[in-house]
Amino acid sequence: MTKKISKDWHKWIKVNLDRGCDLDEMHAILMKEGFAPPDIKKSLRYEPVFSGLEENDVLSKKSKTSFLKKIKSLYDEYKVVKKRLIDEKNLESSTSEDAIDKFYKLDTPLAEIYCINDFLNKNECEELIRIIKKRLKPSSIVISGIEEDKNFRTSRTCDLGNLDNPLIKEIDRRICEFIGIDQKFSEMIQGQYYEVGEEFKSHTDFFEKDQMQNFTKKNGQRTFTFMVYLNDVEEGGETEFINLNRVFTPKQGTALSWNNLTSTGLGNHNTMHQAHPIKKGNKAVITKWFRERNGEEIFRKEPSLSVTNYTDRGFKKAELDKTLFSEIINFYSQNKNDKKREHIDGNFVYIPDSKEEASKLIELPRELKEKVHTTLKEPLEKWSNTSLDATFVYGIRVYQEGAVLVPHRDREETHIISAIINIDQEINEDWPLIIEDHLYRKHELTLKPGEVLYYESAKLLHGRPIPLNGKSFANIFCHFMPAKDS
Repeated sequence: MTKKISKDWHKWIKVNLDRGCDLDEMHAILMKEGFAPPDIKKSLRYEPVFSGLEENDVLSKKSKTSFLKKIKSLYDEYKVVKKRLIDEKNLESSTSEDAIDKFYKLDTPLAEIYCINDFLNKNECEELIRIIKKRLKPSSIVISGIEEDKNFRTSRTCDLGNLDNPLIKEIDRRICEFIGIDQKFSEMIQGQYYEVGEEFKSHTDFFEKDQMQNFTKKNGQRTFTFMVYLNDVEEGGETEFINLNRVFTPKQGTALSWNNLTSTGLGNHNTMHQAHPIKKGNKAVITKWFRERNGEEIFRKEPSLSVTNYTDRGFKKAELDKTLFSEIINFYSQNKNDKKREHIDGNFVYIPDSKEEASKLIELPRELKEKVHTTLKEPLEKWSNTSLDATFVYGIRVYQEGAVLVPHRDREETHIISAIINIDQEINEDWPLIIEDHLYRKHELTLKPGEVLYYESAKLLHGRPIPLNGKSFANIFCHFMPAKDS
């Protein structure tokens, strides 16, 4: 039998929401207490959702269909956000080759601090500011000894993790992916807004000894902080790391991330920082904190996390050499009907709810494979600024109607710098490749016959999760590794 949430429990909910506690854990506690699920959802403004396939799930016919629906749902959300935030002109500028700069680590042995330029684009920042300004409340403080100082933290705050918003979910995912920590070790994203005269005086993000009992019992000590500036500030609002004598000026889209702990797991007081008062204009930021969570290993073990980044973004569209493309097309036309059954390890290519073959293969002669490698080697070396050794050229893969290429990363042993050559397509609508960049942004790319995509294939998640709407789609994969002496 369910019961109504009492005033004391409403107070408990408010306190823990302000602290940014894990919503799934709060939901579980309230369910265990016997409160009605609709009341819990209303009070938390949240309810748990199915997160996808578990680690050990097998892609059975039923689960593959479920997985596809999940992927399509996420993709549809992405398209809605993209359409609302970015027109075609802005999309081109936001995904240009210079749009994403490399991030850097602060040169100091005293703390682990990173700066990531252009983590969010202009449209994302402006949309977040719009959302934050509608939901602001006075910022809370959990720092010992300053409860009486009403001017210690004068900003206003908004808990964004409570909102069922695809943009916020996407940014939350990208932060976790970039930092390499599972989302279960994190607090919800919080937005902060400062106006003229408002500040946050010197403080650390980790919990001190007298706070440990109240704030770390379930989720552990804070580890990393990830903060993104959402606007340029006309004057003031700098973030200063007091003990490092380093000041960062707010720049729209730039992120700062730092480890709040030392190598021994203790709080690092060299991460003490302050938000200077705003002198002119205003400042908006989002912040996400990560936790230790009972001594579990927080960093994900995906091999791709250790793969080197060779370019700023991770991919680039180009035109294939016309002579080579003409030779490939002639071969394809002559051998179009000589397709063979293709076996692909991992079940990456399939047609949902069908036993039909999703793709077929046309083998390439050795001379043509060598010509593909030779032609692409120089431009790929120039693009990646790396000497390359050829590994192999795959034949012409011809996808059949309804085919899906599950998002994946390629083999680290052989696929580091790669290329996709679009050969031929008989389609009713574009069949985009969805690929992430080095900041885990999703991009929707289409290739016309004769175009080629350079990409860091073992590093970047890529695939075609939407079923092919058309008769066929043919392309060639070409792979390289960094030269052994490079």
